[in-house]
Amino acid sequence: MQVIPEKIKKNKLFLLLFILSWKIIFGQNINKDSIIEWNQNRKLTWSDFLDKPDDNIIADALTSYKIEVVPSNVIVDQYDRIQNYNELSVKANFYKYHSWYIENTKELLEHEQLHFDIAELYARKMRMEFMKMKNKNESRFESYLNCYKRLWKECRKLQQEYDFETNNGRIREENLKWINKITIELSKFDNYK
Repeated sequence: MQVIPEKIKKNKLFLLLFILSWKIIFGQNINKDSIIEWNQNRKLTWSDFLDKPDDNIIADALTSYKIEVVPSNVIVDQYDRIQNYNELSVKANFYKYHSWYIENTKELLEHEQLHFDIAELYARKMRMEFMKMKNKNESRFESYLNCYKRLWKECRKLQQEYDFETNNGRIREENLKWINKITIELSKFDNYK
């Protein structure tokens, strides 16, 4: 078992997020077959992880996910108002060609699945917040963007806590506690599936 000082872990995670964002935004064209939208009846399998391991990242596996606002091609007028703001929603996606593994154990797959589940938890929280704004006839782009940024930051923080407390899934008992915790949290937002 490798022990990595906290400061190095945080820097490594920041770099990893930057690389993933860069790859997703500027990398290969992403087609629908390379994305899995979160679904409670569809769990990840190792065959979903199609990228080759990155030698620059110290990890046994990597789950690439994104919380996306849809439709992505919203039109904003000169007053910062979103046209058709009532159509805005959010989804959590897994990216097959940006996800990889070295070890393919059942425990590690459960750990990676929970990263995706945490993304769905925050997608549901965003849907709830978006619904509240829509009910108030809020159409300002900045309002939705600020909500997204705030909840994305919370999601990233929880993802980091999860990795830290479970030692990236290596502490089985802690991982099981997190699975239970996130399952309960998801159920609290069942109205926002």
